[in-house]
Amino acid sequence: MDVVMHHTIEVEKLTFAYPDGHPALHETSLSIAPGEKVALVGPNGAGKSTLMLHLNGILHGKGRVCVCGLEVGEKTLGKVRAAVGLVFQNPDDQL
Repeated sequence: MDVVMHHTIEVEKLTFAYPDGHPALHETSLSIAPGEKVALVGPNGAGKSTLMLHLNGILHGKGRVCVCGLEVGEKTLGKVRAAVGLVFQNPDDQL
């Protein structure tokens, strides 16, 4: 797992809308360097949780998401999820 510590999180032009048509992310880009501390802040419905769900491969939008040097996709989900932990806001959603 040493490789995990040497890569960044990169999101390039990520766009996502929920099935009801509600747009959540529009061409969102983000790059986080190793050791960098980042806070995602904003009002309810701004897309913070939606972005995090893309980093773990739970949601799939249009664009590119890389975590630990791996592009998040069907073939890499196991490795990505081994490196990315996610705790939901509502504990009942964990179960």
